[in-house]
Amino acid sequence: MDKQRDAFLDYLTYQKHYSLLTVASYQREINDFIIYLRQESYQSFQECDYALIRSYLVTLNKRHLSHNSINHKLSSLRSFYKFLVRQGYVDDNPFLLVNALKTGLRNPDFLFIDDMLGLLDSIHIDSDLGMRNKAMLELMYASGLRVSEVVHLTLDHIDFSHQMLFIHGKGNKDRYVPFHDEAKKWLVEYINHARIELMSTTHQDHDFVFVNKRGGQLTNRGVEDIVNRCMRDYDPTRKIHPHTIRHSFATHLLDAGMDIRVVQELLGHASLSTTQIYTHVTQEKLIEVYNKSCPRQAMERLEEKKKSVD
Repeated sequence: MDKQRDAFLDYLTYQKHYSLLTVASYQREINDFIIYLRQESYQSFQECDYALIRSYLVTLNKRHLSHNSINHKLSSLRSFYKFLVRQGYVDDNPFLLVNALKTGLRNPDFLFIDDMLGLLDSIHIDSDLGMRNKAMLELMYASGLRVSEVVHLTLDHIDFSHQMLFIHGKGNKDRYVPFHDEAKKWLVEYINHARIELMSTTHQDHDFVFVNKRGGQLTNRGVEDIVNRCMRDYDPTRKIHPHTIRHSFATHLLDAGMDIRVVQELLGHASLSTTQIYTHVTQEKLIEVYNKSCPRQAMERLEEKKKSVD
């Protein structure tokens, strides 16, 4: 089992080009499953079936893991077994029989940071369309763009030297939005190579940044289809809208401590009340803040420090 796990991690690293953090996350999830299999006296991944998975889920629930954490494990193992089937190590993928657990988190919908980065890392870049998808989703997450702003973005609205976008947004309101080095890297690669190739197939000549397979301007529906396909490849149990990426952008900035008025400016909201829908706090964040702030917890930490000094 260890050799098959390592083969999968090598595949993620050298063929899929996943980041080290994403590969490490997969490794943790698979190692946890291997430990469980060995505790139950199983010797191979081939022995796993639906009944075993249900038993594993019971164990995870007894550990008081959140539904989001359990869904993350299921997603990782589903991808792992997909690899095992393709390599002929197992006959089928029993994790396809298990649906994601309900989380009740739908106001607004967003991805946790691990899932957001995992989605971006999972995008195939071995084709011109794949490179377009990578550049587009990286920029959407880097700058919190609306779908309409993505499809109408033009080359002259990108300032690479200052890493800023000029956005003509909703309600005819203009704003400047920054983007980071990672987004710049993929955007430059796409514009200098993949975009040129896509436009040359039908001799297109326009300034829209993101183009379809025929070199024409992408539509809102086209962006939705791309996001859906990328998410399906990453986690087939979940469907997201492009706005989910914008929600994730805002949520992660606020969770990191950015002032809500700055986030309002980046999103192009006319009213602060619109931005306030993103001030929801994830369960993990809530627990983290509570444990740091709770008076009783603080007293216990002080007592522990005194004991260690004594």
